[in-house]
Amino acid sequence: REGQVQIMSKECYSGMPDIHLIFSKDVEKIGVGENYAANCTGNECSVSSDKEVGINELILVDLKYPAHAKVIGILFTGQEMCDVTPEEIDISLDPTLEPGTTAAPITTPEPDPFDGCANYEIVETWNNGWKGHLHIPIKKDTSRWRLDAEFNKPVVADFWAGLPEKWSNGRTKVIVLGHDWSATQKAGTIFKTGFTANHKEGDKVFIKWMKLKMCWAAGGCMSCDIVKEECSSPRLTVARPNDPLSPSKPNVIYGVFSKEVKECSNDMPPIEIEFSSRVKRLVVGRGRYQASCSGDKCTISTENPIKMVAGTQLEIKFRAVFWEAPGKLVGLNYGDEDMCHN
Repeated sequence: REGQVQIMSKECYSGMPDIHLIFSKDVEKIGVGENYAANCTGNECSVSSDKEVGINELILVDLKYPAHAKVIGILFTGQEMCDVTPEEIDISLDPTLEPGTTAAPITTPEPDPFDGCANYEIVETWNNGWKGHLHIPIKKDTSRWRLDAEFNKPVVADFWAGLPEKWSNGRTKVIVLGHDWSATQKAGTIFKTGFTANHKEGDKVFIKWMKLKMCWAAGGCMSCDIVKEECSSPRLTVARPNDPLSPSKPNVIYGVFSKEVKECSNDMPPIEIEFSSRVKRLVVGRGRYQASCSGDKCTISTENPIKMVAGTQLEIKFRAVFWEAPGKLVGLNYGDEDMCHN
């Protein structure tokens, strides 16, 4: 008989812990792959190796054993990996499949129109410019507001409900203050405004970032980002689904976060991923990681503490499902480390 043992390691080891195989009958010896050794007594065999094993590394051992015997048990670091009647367990890091029918149903609340900063939409374009609409949810009565924006190239812009107070010398950065009539907005309403931007014909122009500051009639202010520059961190790659056999999924993207662990710790720090549009849910490999989302931000953490050893390559696959069109990656933090803007 031939077979293969597949075990996903949850920790780092300088030498692989022994894998104990239990057979249905006594066996004198078994064959194992290169870099492994086996020792058998009765119906049990131990597979050993001096090779180093990292976190999330898949251990693969090819086996050859007598035809009269069956593998009825596997032990690794004291944990039973299978039984006489194995239970199907998903230990894959690939989250492309939905949870099985026995999994708890995924419930997500409908998006709150007053949750978030503002909705920015390009509604019209021409050879040397475009028109943009802003829909701003008003949570409290306002006394004034301010808009800061930066374009990647010089523009001439007209903001309908505000006065451009200050432009940079290169006409790429602008500060806009609300007019008297537009500065006061009532709680529970959606403030609708917009702008037109014109530029040199043939240039590819876009907003790098746009920040809104609103101050309340009762006191206090809040700031939020309407547009953020797309993050191009090499530590995270994203792609749209490209499977001609599957139905189109326009609101889904797939991604992989990877990073070399620089120092030892008792657990992985949280990974915060921010997109330019609201996320419905983020699916990660089950049994090891978990994810939670609020608005346009998602946080990946471990279900149980995982020891992090310096030099280990961390790799986490995920699938992001958006309420509408997929957003761009605009923020990525590994613990306190800003991986987009360093």
